[in-house]
Amino acid sequence: MNTQTLLIADSNEDFQLTLAEALQGHYRVLCCTNGKEALAILRKEHCDILVLDLTLPELDGITLLQAAVEAGIHPMVLATTPFTSSYVLDAVNRLGVGYLMRKPCDVQATAARVADLNDSLHPPVPDSRTFVATQLLHFGICTKHDGYDYLREAILLMANDPRQAVTKELYPAVGAIYGRKGELVERSIRSALAAAWKQRDIQVWQRCFPSSTRCPTNTVFITRLAENLRLSWANGLVSREVPTPRPLPRRKISE
Repeated sequence: MNTQTLLIADSNEDFQLTLAEALQGHYRVLCCTNGKEALAILRKEHCDILVLDLTLPELDGITLLQAAVEAGIHPMVLATTPFTSSYVLDAVNRLGVGYLMRKPCDVQATAARVADLNDSLHPPVPDSRTFVATQLLHFGICTKHDGYDYLREAILLMANDPRQAVTKELYPAVGAIYGRKGELVERSIRSALAAAWKQRDIQVWQRCFPSSTRCPTNTVFITRLAENLRLSWANGLVSREVPTPRPLPRRKISE
C-alpha cells in the first residue's frame, strides 16, 4: 500500500511539529500554519488526511473546507477547535469532518484518531477463511453444528479448484485435514445444512438459492459459496490468504 499523505494545518507550531514527529514513518507529513497556505497545498498535493485547526489565521478552517469541497477536494478531516457552538457543529457535519477534537489536544490522542481515520480509508481486507465463516453464519451455520468446520474447508478447497469431484476428491481432502473419513465429512455437512435449513431466514436463503423449495444439496451449497468467494477474490474484497485450520476437538460422532 502506498504511504498516505497527511497535512497538518495548525497555528501552534510546537503542537504541529510534535504531532508531525509522532506521525513520521507512518505517513508523508506536510505542515503549514495558516489557512491560505493550507488551501494551496490541498490544491497542489493529493492529501488523504487533513488535521485542521479551525481557527487558522488568514483563512479559517470552515472557510477553507468550503473552498476545498467546491474544488472537489475531499480529504478525511480531523478538525481541532478551542471552542464549539451549534454553528461549528453544523458546519463540520455538513462539510464531512470525520472527527472533531477540543483544543488543547493531547498529541498521542490526536495521533490515535488519525490512525482511526486512516483505517476507515482502508478497512482491512478479510482473509478467505474469515470471509467464508461470515458467510456460513449468515445462513445460520455456526460452530455448534458438527459439519461447520468441514463445510468451511470444503468451500475453500472448491474455490481453489472448482473442477474437483465432490464425493471422490473434495470430501477425502477435507477429511485429510482433520484426520477423518470422507464419509463422515459428507454426513456432517449434510446434517449441518439440514439443521440450518429448518431454522432458516427464508429471505437470506432465497437470495442465494431463489428456486429452492427444499434444502440445497451439499454440492449445490458448496459450489455456490465457492463461486461467491472466487468473485470476492476477483474484486479484491477478500485476501486469498488462508490461515492454517485449527485442529478439531473430538466430538461424539460415530465414524
